[in-house]
Amino acid sequence: MRILHTSDWHLGRSFGPISLRDAQERFCDRLVENVTDEHIDLVVIAGDIYDRAIAPTESIELFRETVRRIRSAGAVVAAISGNHDGADRVSPYDDLLDASGVYVRGGYEGVGRVIHHEFADGPLDLVLLPFLEPQAAPDSFGESSDDDALERRRRRTHQSVLEHATRLASTQLMAPRSLAIAHAFVTGGTVTDSERQLEVGGTGEVSADLFAPFSYTALGHLHRPQRIGVDTVRYSGTPMPYSFSEDHDKSMVIVDMDASGACTIDTIHVDVSRRVATIRGTIDELLDPARHPEAHDRFVQAIITDRETVIDAKSKLEMVYPHVVEIRPEPTGDPTVVTGPSTTIDRLEPADAVIEFWTEVEGSAPDGELLSILQGAVAGAAGDAS
Repeated sequence: MRILHTSDWHLGRSFGPISLRDAQERFCDRLVENVTDEHIDLVVIAGDIYDRAIAPTESIELFRETVRRIRSAGAVVAAISGNHDGADRVSPYDDLLDASGVYVRGGYEGVGRVIHHEFADGPLDLVLLPFLEPQAAPDSFGESSDDDALERRRRRTHQSVLEHATRLASTQLMAPRSLAIAHAFVTGGTVTDSERQLEVGGTGEVSADLFAPFSYTALGHLHRPQRIGVDTVRYSGTPMPYSFSEDHDKSMVIVDMDASGACTIDTIHVDVSRRVATIRGTIDELLDPARHPEAHDRFVQAIITDRETVIDAKSKLEMVYPHVVEIRPEPTGDPTVVTGPSTTIDRLEPADAVIEFWTEVEGSAPDGELLSILQGAVAGAAGDAS
């Protein structure tokens, strides 16, 4: 059988102020085409279907229509909620959908149960492990203890709840092969700037050892495609970039799994959205069209290194980079060395304090017209105060 592993669609998300709706529609079209062209038997969506708990209506309609088209193409669908999704909104009709070949799970309801599905080449045990927020676990979830419910809740971690769920599932495996689908931060994964942190201080991480009982584990949450230790524990990554740190190629994973559970892994390149570029230099350097030709058609983050403030930087850069999204001033060079004032800041005259502040921030003292503007502003403020 052939499995197409995807995750983190984040339907409804924008890139800064720019809507990604058209790109997400193109991805869904491409996905359905791949299901047919690659003779896919099972499509996996490993969480973060939507970008927020209350998804826009058009995003819900896009997901529904895409699932309908996948089923019409002959593939089964297995999807879970992620930390961005509202679990109760993703899977309110899961038991009704099961009979249609669409398996959707969210939250703790039924977590740890195994779904047995017969494919043309034999049975597959499906283990759907949606994002499990430790503090949202039912009091009865986990090991029995004499401690009260509050104490058990205090001790719960992402590791402990997922460990309990995978242990429950492993005792029910009956088929020669199995597939786990999980949304979590597995230790050893490489992050980008666009994942929402699950927990502060690393306590949101879980061990890859939890997935040892399964033939293949389809992971979601991290946006960079990667394997974790072994070929059969993988993140597919996002289908398009959602931050400037996602300058890598985007792809989906194809898993050829034989009747015994042995897997052969391949990838499909996905190119449905603009790529991203971070460019750096003075405003004059960045406005040179020959300096960063690869960035002309990309979403651009421009880091401007001029020591003085550049007025209307975005509108100037848009003449060369029409899709510039973010401007970051990071002055460089050899700023004037300030050894410290001979008196404390509260003893300076207002005009002198403004000039000293400007010098420290910009790296050089104001002069000429700029100095006159600052002195005039200070004088005007003093007049208003009196």
